[in-house]
Amino acid sequence: SRTQNDGHPKWFVLGVGQVIKGLDIAMMNMCPGEKRKVIIPPSLAYGQQGYAQGKIPPNATLIFEIELYAVNKGPRSVEAFHQIDKDSDKKLSQLEISQYLKEEFARDGKKRHPSAHDEILADIFKKNDHDGDGFISAKEYNVYQHDEL
Repeated sequence: SRTQNDGHPKWFVLGVGQVIKGLDIAMMNMCPGEKRKVIIPPSLAYGQQGYAQGKIPPNATLIFEIELYAVNKGPRSVEAFHQIDKDSDKKLSQLEISQYLKEEFARDGKKRHPSAHDEILADIFKKNDHDGDGFISAKEYNVYQHDEL
């Protein structure tokens, strides 16, 4: 994707709500250099609200031509795990991940509905806390396996 202003590539973390849900879904499993044309329905884009004072009208279906330029080490790296694991107990609590999400959201500066944080946190634990103990271990976090977009 390219920024709206200067034509340079747009960088973001996939799967944490930094882009519309349709792009998060559409870009899963893409490899560097791959191109895709995707059609995103309003329910996975800007819905009934639209976006940016009429630039994208309510209930708009969006069409994107995507080229993935690069994949960088992201939140599934060993370094990121240690950064999130504030108490160094080798497991991530809901409080630690919640704090990490708040920091990431503050960094990207996008406005989000207050419920987005809780929804993302719940989704992270639903998908990653395989043993249901309320923590995400390094194994559950998947730091030792290749993470491909």
